[in-house]
Amino acid sequence: MLSDHDYKKLTDPESVALVGVTSRQGKGSNNPLEVMLEWGYQGKIYAINPKGGTILGHRAYTSLLDVPEIPDLAVICAPRDAVPELFDQCGRKKVKLVIIVAQGFFDGDEQGKLMQEELLKTAEKYGVRVLGPNTLGVVNNFNRFCTSFMRFMNPAAATGILCQSGVFVVGASMITGGIGLLIDTGNTTDLEFSDLLGHLARDSRLKVINLHMESLRDGPKFIEAARDAARLKPVIVYKTGASPDGSKAASSHTGALSGEDRIYDGAFKQCGLLRAGDVEEMNDLNKVFSTFNSIKGNRVGVVSISGGANIIAVDACSKYGLDICKMSSNTKDQLSELFPPWAHCSNPVDMWPAGMFHGYHNAYRRIMEAFMEDPQIDALICITGSFLDKEGDFLDTTALIREIAGRYPDKPVVAWTYGQRFQDYAREFEKENNVAYFYSIDRAARALSALYKYHHIIKQKEHHPISLPLNAGQNAVEQILAGKTAGNLAQTDAFRILEAYGIPVAPWGTAHNIVEALLLAEKISYPVSMKVLSPDIVHKSDVGGVRLNLGNARQLKEAFTEMFREIKLKQPDAKIDGVIIQEYLPKGTELLLGSKRDPQFGPVLVFGSGGIFTEILNDISLRVPPLSKEEITEMIEETKVSKIIAGARGTGAVDTEILINYLALLAQLVQENSSISEMDINPLLAHGNKVVALDARITLG
Repeated sequence: MLSDHDYKKLTDPESVALVGVTSRQGKGSNNPLEVMLEWGYQGKIYAINPKGGTILGHRAYTSLLDVPEIPDLAVICAPRDAVPELFDQCGRKKVKLVIIVAQGFFDGDEQGKLMQEELLKTAEKYGVRVLGPNTLGVVNNFNRFCTSFMRFMNPAAATGILCQSGVFVVGASMITGGIGLLIDTGNTTDLEFSDLLGHLARDSRLKVINLHMESLRDGPKFIEAARDAARLKPVIVYKTGASPDGSKAASSHTGALSGEDRIYDGAFKQCGLLRAGDVEEMNDLNKVFSTFNSIKGNRVGVVSISGGANIIAVDACSKYGLDICKMSSNTKDQLSELFPPWAHCSNPVDMWPAGMFHGYHNAYRRIMEAFMEDPQIDALICITGSFLDKEGDFLDTTALIREIAGRYPDKPVVAWTYGQRFQDYAREFEKENNVAYFYSIDRAARALSALYKYHHIIKQKEHHPISLPLNAGQNAVEQILAGKTAGNLAQTDAFRILEAYGIPVAPWGTAHNIVEALLLAEKISYPVSMKVLSPDIVHKSDVGGVRLNLGNARQLKEAFTEMFREIKLKQPDAKIDGVIIQEYLPKGTELLLGSKRDPQFGPVLVFGSGGIFTEILNDISLRVPPLSKEEITEMIEETKVSKIIAGARGTGAVDTEILINYLALLAQLVQENSSISEMDINPLLAHGNKVVALDARITLG
């Protein structure tokens, strides 16, 4: 992580060197010195240009080495091929923070990649921290500091932004509603999110933090930084570059299901980050967190002039976990006199009948004030029409709603209008920054839900990872894995590894022929199941390599013959080592427990629905260990199968403490054995307090 001292120099420097700055001026000059002067930066600026002379009234030094002091920050704003020499000057000058603007390094050709690797070596040699390459650098509206070479419209806001694209610099007015403090990490050669996120979260000038993320280098380091930041400020993340191709090379159910984006999604959830699905949602979340400090609960009141709009609001609130609550008896008594006997006075309230009798503005005021006073209502959605010409618009309650909202700062008020003049209304609603306007009721409900989720769930989260003693079975696992490098382990080895770590397997044994199979079945006791044992067969069911519920010796003999005949037809070249005979358990829910080693995050845990339809059902959740008991519980509860194991429809509840323990043991197993790249236990059969593995696969590499 960047030190507090260096963070201040990066975002609020007292002196800046613009290394390689152009002498061009005017429209289209892309001159960062010109932009910096227009912004009104008050610190010292040193222009560096090999031609010397004067640029915009500033002496141009031919080399950074000639500058009379060590600047707090150097911005290299020269083309790619000039960067290595200029960066070396920064190192020799003992500048400790450098922004590299140029493109064409890791984002370019092979030569560019080699150049970036050399820059890293130079940075290590001189102890330089680097932002970029391929970055617009830093924007700080609190001290009028900007390193961008591009001009852009720049409304100020209490928002912090960490991004990997200049789109979020020049487009911030639309995407985040403005900028307080922005850092564009570009290619993240050196400085990345985990180095900077904590500083923004501790900056008292900022109300909300935004991340635009394309990729990460160190997932666990990011999780630690993000988890700490989310306790201090709401952190919104917009992850781009999601790709389904991450699962193509997977050999297990776990690998096929996880995929890169699902891993990021699981990591964001356990950190307490609020993930935005698009730039519209990013804007909405910034709006709600910039406007309101908190929300007392998830109980919502709705005031509208349309019964149809009220139904839309009820659906939207239900979708996002908000409660359209009952108004208090006192509120109902106050408002009943406004309505004719035939009209319903309830939440949501269609106030049109009251407006017809008592005047639209008067009725709206009395209803809204009663809702704002009601202790059973935590937030208010105001809906009105914007379909009349401005001159004759008797429905315009924007000023009234703003006025009442301003008197109740602890109760969020959001608004939506319908009609052609919605943009005029939006500007009017947000004049005093005490009402948040949204372009649909769904977006309003989604934003209120995020406000509630952050203040009542995320901020309250504690992270106390389950601590397990050194597993007594680790020596046995090391012996099983000794000498093995890549590929699928034999299923017998997979079973032994699970048992060594305390995850039970239904009683089993191996047989090389029918005679051994019959003896083993007698020992285990009928009914039994039989599965082919082969290093070449990954999905045994697909080739007929599984037979279940064999109740006696005759059925076992027949199944043995039929199974090998079918395998011979479907996969004739498969090497067969025999069969596994295992106790057949007729009752239970089939689950999946698994892990995949991810390049960014390391081992990732998977839990979900198991059995032969695992990939079709696609009902899983993911997390990155180490995990707390609460995080594992949340992981289980995210899945649809959690309702089944909770005892839905009389299925019989499963002891979830056992599942939590097995997931913790599985996490310990993959963390302590880095050669395991993928594994899954599928199915793990769960019934009551009996939870056992029936099948398992482990891949090394």
